[in-house]
Amino acid sequence: EVQAGFKAHPELLVRTEIIYKDNAEDKKDTKVNHELTKHKHKTVLTRAESENRLATANLVVEGANLTRNEYGSKLFADFFFFITGFHGFHVFSGVMINIIIFLNVIVGTYEKRKSYEMVEKVGLYWHFVDLVWVFVFTVFYLV
Repeated sequence: EVQAGFKAHPELLVRTEIIYKDNAEDKKDTKVNHELTKHKHKTVLTRAESENRLATANLVVEGANLTRNEYGSKLFADFFFFITGFHGFHVFSGVMINIIIFLNVIVGTYEKRKSYEMVEKVGLYWHFVDLVWVFVFTVFYLV
């Protein structure tokens, strides 16, 4: 877009600013700022040099992978993070429920009720979450 706009307006030129650092690292901060402002050099580039700099900047942006995603579509990433996040939420919930069940077993809640049905239900939930992870892992990491 920038290059198209630049080509559409031939009157535009690029202004640069070069800062010379003349051993500024060895001086105090206040002197560093003074030295930097004292050695600034601004220049307006010719039309050809302006186009050359913009083309170089475009190559840098493409080389840094800022314009396209070589790892796949954005939709895949959205779906991946949704599914793994959703699964992570259920794992976290399962851990919390297992901690509660463990504490209830220690206290003897299920012994008093003479029923460990809740422990079985939480075990089924936990292993269902395990089974789902096998499919999530297969689809997203192996395929």
